[in-house]
Amino acid sequence: MSDSLSADGLQTCSLTWPQQRWNLILFALCTGTQYLAAPVLYVGITQASLCDRLGADARTSNLPGTLFFAMTAMPALIAWLSPRVSSLKRNLCLCYGTSALMLATLAVTLASPASNQVKLAMIVLQGGVSGAVMPAAIAFLWEVMGRGSDESRRGLALGLAFGAGPLLAVLGSLGQTALLGGDLFGLHFDGLPYPTNFIILFGAGTPIMALAALLSQFFVISPVENEPSREPLASVIGLLIGLPLMFAAVTLMHFSAHSPNSMSETTSSAFQENILQRLGYLSAIGAALAFVYHFREILQQRVLLLATLVTILVYAGNVIPSNMNLYSTEALGDIPEKYAGVQNMLRFSFKVVTGATLGWVLTRTNPRIGILATSSIFLVAQIWAMFVTGPWYLVAFGIHGAGELVGVYAPNYIVSASRRDQLRRNMAFVTMLMVPAAPAGYLYGAIVDGVKQAGWTAFGMNSTALGFRLSFLVCGLLILSGIILALVLLPSKPRPEPLPQ
Repeated sequence: MSDSLSADGLQTCSLTWPQQRWNLILFALCTGTQYLAAPVLYVGITQASLCDRLGADARTSNLPGTLFFAMTAMPALIAWLSPRVSSLKRNLCLCYGTSALMLATLAVTLASPASNQVKLAMIVLQGGVSGAVMPAAIAFLWEVMGRGSDESRRGLALGLAFGAGPLLAVLGSLGQTALLGGDLFGLHFDGLPYPTNFIILFGAGTPIMALAALLSQFFVISPVENEPSREPLASVIGLLIGLPLMFAAVTLMHFSAHSPNSMSETTSSAFQENILQRLGYLSAIGAALAFVYHFREILQQRVLLLATLVTILVYAGNVIPSNMNLYSTEALGDIPEKYAGVQNMLRFSFKVVTGATLGWVLTRTNPRIGILATSSIFLVAQIWAMFVTGPWYLVAFGIHGAGELVGVYAPNYIVSASRRDQLRRNMAFVTMLMVPAAPAGYLYGAIVDGVKQAGWTAFGMNSTALGFRLSFLVCGLLILSGIILALVLLPSKPRPEPLPQ
């Protein structure tokens, strides 16, 4: 049973409508489980609050989110290791199962008498594992939808999954608030004592991800006439070089920033810091070049290249929530963990209406509108965070959550511009577009720590508040650059390039 293109260039699916409808429902259910566990799977706010509780600085508190995005290069390697269409359901099960195991391991570690340094390391590891397996699961889900439904019906799937799905994230965030404590729309929650609250929170994600692993086995996927075979090792040399270099870059930059920095610092220590920092930069450049080489065929297609640049710029907004949460002390007057639940609840509540609306809009407009709309909302969130304090500051998390749907509509744009025989490779590539955005999270933390150490003040703000607001400004400028690029250069209705003759 082969894939085909209709006369107008739209991809068509050979499955019957009941089978397609079943796939769309399962897509929404699997997405729903991810949303229900969002307080721990959306690495950033919760992890930053926990790191802060363990005494970490802003750089370290941003590290779980940074590593999450850095590890999103792994789906490309997974796609190479397991290229067969018949392995889709198995791969989904493995991804969800690994996530469940990691959450259980972190919960056990938090319950143990291990030192704070060990617990911090495990939190960072959970961010990295989630970054490796959850984007891979999402990429496989997108491939299932690309193979198991017509393009004309994808708006229904997106509206259902990303409109109704966030309601489950709201429910999960309500549970988070009850566990961690805080005020929610006039209701006060005392929460459970630390560390019991965080142990239960992370442990609860285990059965939810196990359910996702089970649901993934019921998709209907058409067999293909010719199963793709694994490409030779030489074809993934860029990945095999880029992945360790990228991990090395994050590690070196982190340790260089935490080397001694007092007045009594020796020349040897300063030299060591400088060397580590330079090696970190070189590793990052080497990783970028290796990834570009691996995906050179995609980047040689003008539309996909432009969509790549737009997505990278806008994805810089994905790594700002950690700083937004840490700023709670200045903007709201209490420790970050007391607001983590309500922040996540607002983050996903706004997704409900926005997700359903944008799904409906997509069925009547074009893929570029989805990118422009979500990117613009992302930008508004940063403007709000820069200028609003007090209880109304929390609205920034709701606006930001609605803007996070760019992670749906940027991939949808690339799906529309991809041939079906290239879907797995291209969707693996899409998940890697978060990798170039990963250093932005560490940059935001470094801005806060740098301004605080320098003692800068301005416009009546102390150095801490100024540092956070400057990080929001930098984030907003990156997003704005992506919006301008999309508006000027991206075609509104991308189409796959024809098969080579």
